[in-house]
Amino acid sequence: MIKPTQRRKLEKVKSVTRPRSRKGSALSEFGPAFFLLLTFGLLPLIDVVMTGIDYASAYYLNEMQLREAQKLPKSVATSEKGPVIEAVPRLWRAGLIGGLTPANTQITTVVGYKPVPWQPVGESQTLDFWFVTVTTTASFRPLLTIPFLNGVPGLGAPITFTVTGRRPVENNRFLNE
Repeated sequence: MIKPTQRRKLEKVKSVTRPRSRKGSALSEFGPAFFLLLTFGLLPLIDVVMTGIDYASAYYLNEMQLREAQKLPKSVATSEKGPVIEAVPRLWRAGLIGGLTPANTQITTVVGYKPVPWQPVGESQTLDFWFVTVTTTASFRPLLTIPFLNGVPGLGAPITFTVTGRRPVENNRFLNE
């Protein structure tokens, strides 16, 4: 049995909370709000995440090319049909991180050699210490092209990353081969 004082408290609580409207006005605001949230929030966020993956992919490609170039003779490393410029990007596309990028990604690679004067201590002194420099330029298109952001690289327009790496040549006698 409910006491009269408890009944008054329950009536006060009921009178404070309004009954739900049966017109559906709250539901009609959900559609436009969801569209705006999707268009200005989620889709650009997906493109920004993919831009980070594209940069990591370009950096990884440059590292793979650099590792290969430091071991090979200069004539093989600078060849257009050689492993550094042609084979490594092909293998990169077949891998996981290269497979996330679009298939029509344009890749340009420049391989260069430069001596750095170095005078080591000891009996085996050399005049020059050679470094190989690999510059990789990759252009990526966005995963989701957002129409009203046409001029923004990575969101509506292609974005280009240029990554440069430098390492010492493993064997200086490869420079003349």
